[in-house]
Amino acid sequence: MKIYIPTVCLSRLLPQTQTLIFCLTIFLKFGRGVSVQSGHPADYPLIFPSMRMQLQERAVETKVKDGVLVKQRREEIIRAVSQVFTQKGYHSATIRDICEASGLGPGTLYNYIKKKEDILYLIYNQLTMMLSECLVESIKKNQRDPVEQLREVLGKTIQIIWQYQDLTRLMYQETASLDKESRHNILKRESDYVSLFETTLERGRKRGIIRHGQTQIDADIVVYLLAFIPLRRWNLKKRFQEKEITAGLVDFILRAVLGSEKRNEKRK
Repeated sequence: MKIYIPTVCLSRLLPQTQTLIFCLTIFLKFGRGVSVQSGHPADYPLIFPSMRMQLQERAVETKVKDGVLVKQRREEIIRAVSQVFTQKGYHSATIRDICEASGLGPGTLYNYIKKKEDILYLIYNQLTMMLSECLVESIKKNQRDPVEQLREVLGKTIQIIWQYQDLTRLMYQETASLDKESRHNILKRESDYVSLFETTLERGRKRGIIRHGQTQIDADIVVYLLAFIPLRRWNLKKRFQEKEITAGLVDFILRAVLGSEKRNEKRK
């Protein structure tokens, strides 16, 4: 049995002595059959992916005790209200608009939320969770080739963004409208999302596949470029088909992180 200990990450949080104690504790707990290895986390399979996603979410008050029903109703509200927010703008949309779009009366609506800001938070929460889970699953499935891993991650992420273009654009437009706690939770999750991209890029860089550079900055740029579709769709949809835009965006990002020569070698 092998346990991979990403001590580089640990050292950012713990002094060297405490990191050593942590590794020894793992060894003593699991016995001599355990092989403890250290190094950069990019060298190893993504272990404990849920640790990256265990963010404290802001509680949204509800008067309904049935958790399944609450989830169902909130998903219905999100689907209906997202169009209202994108068409009228978050601040211009009224509770009456929300009730008409969702088909719920004010009394019923307030069984599942307490205020309009709750709906905006739920929209952000749903979208960031979908994007993060997609990225984690893609990384878990493809551990060997960082380039193919990145290509798969980009493709699947773009699929989600195509499907939820209005919500993605809303995120960039209305983040400041969230209350402090909600904004903190959402931005923290996005930061962790960028870190997952950074892990993929760092694995490729260490293997000499991805160009040398600031992987933290590169990861942030890649995440921002993925919002290119909803932010520029007013111009893109007049001239290109969806497949052309997706292929062009993936190709552009790969050229940027790989360099044109390595990208062409990879295609051969």
